Amino acid sequence: MSTTSRTVDYPSMEGAECPWPVFEYLRREAPVYQLPDRPNIYVITRYEDVRYVFATPEIFSSFNSRDGLLGFDILLSTSSSGGKGMIQTDAPDHKPKRALGFAALRPARLKAFDPLIHQIVDGLIDGFIDDGQCNFVEAFATQLPTILTLRLMGVPEEDMPWVRLWATFEASGASWMPKDFLERQRENGAKMFDYLTARLQERYENLGEDLMSDVIRAQVKRDGEFDLPEVRAQVAILLGGGVVTTAHFLSSLLLLLIQHPEQMAMVRRDPKLIVPVIEEGIRLEMPAVWQPRVVTRDVELAGVTIPAGSYALAMQGAANRDETKFECPANFDITRPNAHEHLSFGHGPHMCLGMPLARMEVRIALERLLARLENIRLAPGNDLTHIPSPSFRGLNRLDIEFDNAPA
Repeated sequence: MSTTSRTVDYPSMEGAECPWPVFEYLRREAPVYQLPDRPNIYVITRYEDVRYVFATPEIFSSFNSRDGLLGFDILLSTSSSGGKGMIQTDAPDHKPKRALGFAALRPARLKAFDPLIHQIVDGLIDGFIDDGQCNFVEAFATQLPTILTLRLMGVPEEDMPWVRLWATFEASGASWMPKDFLERQRENGAKMFDYLTARLQERYENLGEDLMSDVIRAQVKRDGEFDLPEVRAQVAILLGGGVVTTAHFLSSLLLLLIQHPEQMAMVRRDPKLIVPVIEEGIRLEMPAVWQPRVVTRDVELAGVTIPAGSYALAMQGAANRDETKFECPANFDITRPNAHEHLSFGHGPHMCLGMPLARMEVRIALERLLARLENIRLAPGNDLTHIPSPSFRGLNRLDIEFDNAPA
């Protein structure tokens, strides 16, 4: 069934702080739920259904899935020919666009990033370790992916404010935000468009050994001449993906460990557990809660007919807590055998391209934090509220205290 007597408060600004009870209710009572105030939008919450949506792009299309849901292309709204990014295309266009991003994030190159990530992580810890306390969101979680993205993209550090715009940018969830926020989004989108256009034109004329240059080289090799809108669309995705989701997850993961000290102690005793910690953490507290798709033809899912032209919101956050897939799904359990089967990075052709880099960043960050900080604990006064977003999930701040580990 797609109707329910209960008011379902998601997606919404009010329901974003704690959507888990709503997700549990929908999985049980209305796994394919038609929003009463937006009847062309269907919320999908069960694990197998969400996985099916991701795996079936011929029915659940990514083409124009974000711009169409919002009503305009928020990043490239000032352009008459902005190009489409890889996350808004399907076959056959998707593969060559994704290949441009892969040229920058190919596995062989990731190994070379290890020393740089270690350097940034230890430099950030140096900045607060003697204080015995910090706001972890500001002092570390936001800084690490932003600085790394700057370095990898070959962007000068004085341009950090431009890159950090991506960390506060809403895409598919923007239409649930207040009107004044939406207007700021339009303004920021225009600024980001102009900045990225100028930076890429400069880089094309002076290619270097950075990810922007890699994407440009790959596109020119493929097409024979520089296509600025095409490159801009893919680089914008690499910038956004490189900053926002990793920043949110770093803070959420540390909070989970602080709230489960016995499991933090297990990781300290056996650093090999860091890998399953990451998988279980991102299953439980995913930075991107849902992904939109456009329905290309009438389709029946969980007994509900979704008409062509509708939008399906595939709720990764709900799927990751499906009790038919994960035992005691609300529990944080780093020994969970199937935690890696979460859908936080998506599934199918649009599975997150930056997944290996994100895992690498978080792994190194956690290794060094646990090696250098002892007795990590919450400072007094934390309210542990989350950012005002219907589609992203991250802490506003995380005040911690700690002791220096013996040298």
